[in-house]
Amino acid sequence: MRRIDWLDEARRRQDALLRDLSSLLAIPSVKDESSAGPNAPLGEQSARALAWVLELAGQHGLANSTIEGIVGYADYDGPESLAEGRDKENRDDYIAVLSHVDVVPASGEWKSPPFEASVRGGRLYARGSLDDKGPALAAFYGLLIVKELGLPLKHRVRLIFGTDEETGMNCMDAYNRHERPPLAGFTPDADFPIVHAEKGQINTGMTLRLNGDGAGAELKLCRFRSGTAANMVPDAAEAIVHGSKDRLAAVVSEFWSYCSERGLSGSTSTDLQLPECATILRMEGKSAHGMAPEIGVNAGLKLLEFLGSQPLGGDDERFVRGAVELLAPDTDGGALGIACRDEATGALTVNVGLLRYAPSSDEAFFQLNLRFPSSANGEELAAALEERVRPYGFFLTPPIVKPPHEVPADHPMIRALQRVYTEQTGQPATLLSTGGGTYACKLPGCVAFGPLFPGEEDTAHQPDEWISIDSLLQATALYAEAIYELANIDYGKEVDGNEDRHR
Repeated sequence: MRRIDWLDEARRRQDALLRDLSSLLAIPSVKDESSAGPNAPLGEQSARALAWVLELAGQHGLANSTIEGIVGYADYDGPESLAEGRDKENRDDYIAVLSHVDVVPASGEWKSPPFEASVRGGRLYARGSLDDKGPALAAFYGLLIVKELGLPLKHRVRLIFGTDEETGMNCMDAYNRHERPPLAGFTPDADFPIVHAEKGQINTGMTLRLNGDGAGAELKLCRFRSGTAANMVPDAAEAIVHGSKDRLAAVVSEFWSYCSERGLSGSTSTDLQLPECATILRMEGKSAHGMAPEIGVNAGLKLLEFLGSQPLGGDDERFVRGAVELLAPDTDGGALGIACRDEATGALTVNVGLLRYAPSSDEAFFQLNLRFPSSANGEELAAALEERVRPYGFFLTPPIVKPPHEVPADHPMIRALQRVYTEQTGQPATLLSTGGGTYACKLPGCVAFGPLFPGEEDTAHQPDEWISIDSLLQATALYAEAIYELANIDYGKEVDGNEDRHR
């Protein structure tokens, strides 16, 4: 076969890639069950994004299908003559590339509309540009390069598109109910070179049992709200407190002192016309991905730390104290008594993504997203967590535990990806681990491969999310060659004795 300049092939398709990506980015595909319907279980916009990408696949001659309205796929068998000659035993085997077209909410202040692609300084800005619509179309165009060059393939290639990666990965559970697993595959949803190990996750709610007490306290917490998604660090929080005019004046003064001493930003407003005076306190933080809460500033926890210094009583005081003593001190689970780490995947992390308190409607909870190292046991951590919060009057909603995921370093797919990465970039293809949860954990023999290159800023889940256009094209080139190489490995018994390790 002639030598292929994969990056040149990607650059030749740059205009088409950016045009299609801009159209996909314009769809605000945040999960919205309020607009759910028979063919849109996760909302109209999620269904619209899935339909759009499958229609694009159809326009390029790829057979496609949907499953339960939340996941779809597009198949390429290779050049027709070779596909027809493939023996029946291997006809159903395939290589998978897993992407997702759902996005997290576009919270925070943006310099340009979050669902309108904007190019500035060689970067493409929009929600989903990096996570994961940009990489999804980079992989799609990678397959188009292989297809349009007419390259021979031993195995079919399947592009899988999900719509629930950000909120539970139920889309991949649906896929697994209907389809056989691939021989191997990758998801363009983490870092280059290769992420072959992922932390496990625990998702649970820490809910306060309300007693309905607190009468006589100088200050009453009527409502508290912070966060839009469990796997995002909240960048805004709001509390409504009632009390006397003098007490509220003191609260406002102390709030500004608190913010000034800690370099925080916020605002206040007071309504003295109500039967009982009310002040609204607002706190600003810094959003970040839930897998790395330590790089964000949790506005909800910062505001609750301030409220911990105020004369609250009863349920109000218990709710605030739970946050201040169990959640605010650290992000590694130390205050919760579950801190742990290992060499392969690092330290446990705790993100408090949703914080809600409205005693009038019996609402008082913190939604937790924990990421734990591969050597730890998720069920044991959940049990220890429940034991720790119980004396504070909290109980856990049934934890959803996702086990860690690891593909052995000597898997033939990993060796092929390492070769592709090193030959194209000239850099060593070091194996990585991540606290992020990707689709790779849902299928055996799958890893995360890009799109973020070493040293690049990770703006996923943040305002002004962006991806470098040069990096997008380099990723497209890598995905094209990776698809070609993985689809021509003779896996056979080499994989049978070297299967994906699930814990």
